[in-house]
Amino acid sequence: MPWRRLRKKVERPIDVSKSIEESLEDAADGEEQEDLTELVELDDATPNEAATGEPADDRAPTDLGERLRDALATDEQRGGLPSERPLARRTSRSHEGPSEEGPRAASAAALPERGVDLEVEAARGLRLKNPVMTASGTFGQGVEYAELIDVSRLGAIVNKGTTPAARPGNPQYRIAETPSGILNSIGLENPGAAEVARKYGKAWAELGVAVIVNVAGYSVDDYVYVVHEMTGTPGVVAYEINVSCPNVKGGMLFGCDPDLAAEVTRAVKAETDLPVIVKLTPNAPDVVAVARACEEAGADALTAINTVLGMRIDTRRRRPILGTGSGGLSQVGTATFADPLAPLKVIEGLAAYVKEQGLDSIRDVIGAALPARED
Repeated sequence: MPWRRLRKKVERPIDVSKSIEESLEDAADGEEQEDLTELVELDDATPNEAATGEPADDRAPTDLGERLRDALATDEQRGGLPSERPLARRTSRSHEGPSEEGPRAASAAALPERGVDLEVEAARGLRLKNPVMTASGTFGQGVEYAELIDVSRLGAIVNKGTTPAARPGNPQYRIAETPSGILNSIGLENPGAAEVARKYGKAWAELGVAVIVNVAGYSVDDYVYVVHEMTGTPGVVAYEINVSCPNVKGGMLFGCDPDLAAEVTRAVKAETDLPVIVKLTPNAPDVVAVARACEEAGADALTAINTVLGMRIDTRRRRPILGTGSGGLSQVGTATFADPLAPLKVIEGLAAYVKEQGLDSIRDVIGAALPARED
């Protein structure tokens, strides 16, 4: 809302008879009421506007309102807010990420990374304008964050895990915060491959960002089916194979068995000419053996790693907080939950490093920490 101002910190008493989640829900309800009260008190918000989030058409302009409009007009002259900018359209479907041609090109000149060579080969045949990608499951389908940031600045986005048919996901709770990251047990909630292609393909192309589709399934045929359904979808430049799913027949995770992981890799490679990336699970008995098997089967790159198994206990109830008991612990990938600007800050940091170090390209640092090779 345009009227939001910084809220004074309020210490809320904790009811020790309630679980952590119940206390958090109570606190959220209290903050929602404070938001409404705060907005009503501001000069440029009526009670109805504060409740609906929409400005009234019949209200006389105020001094604060005029200043807000001036500020928004100034921002628009600099390229506009992410949700207001015209969307760049891709004109080709090569394995390379989309270019910056289109309505956004004019404002791109002011970006910190402009003129800095951050291009990388993220996988065989997949060149991206920078190495910053969002992790699957932490960035939705990309369109959600496009309302907050300019996603076209990213090297690529990796969408939510996509399965052959729609999945409702796991029972609540699905997310639990910990001191070292977030535990999640979402359960691959998604509308199914055909619907993902239909609903998001056009939006991905308009956003002007390369998309890597995360593929999940419970049989080899499942993985092949998803890739088949996504073939030709605008914006898609590669596939990331999630081998952390259990095999229906044997119950073992595909990523825990080198032979199973290799079988999936070969099948998907035979279905598409786009790069295939295999996302490894750290919970495998021998992750190196799995990685080598996938490489030999034709994988164009490896993602290290999926989430680490973890659990959080509600000590009052003496039960796991997550509805499924355990979940996957992540830290870096979920940074966007706390700060949607996090991936853009990484891009800017890389650009600053290249400039400060006098490098020709960010690629100059690849392998720099390895021992010197003797000729």
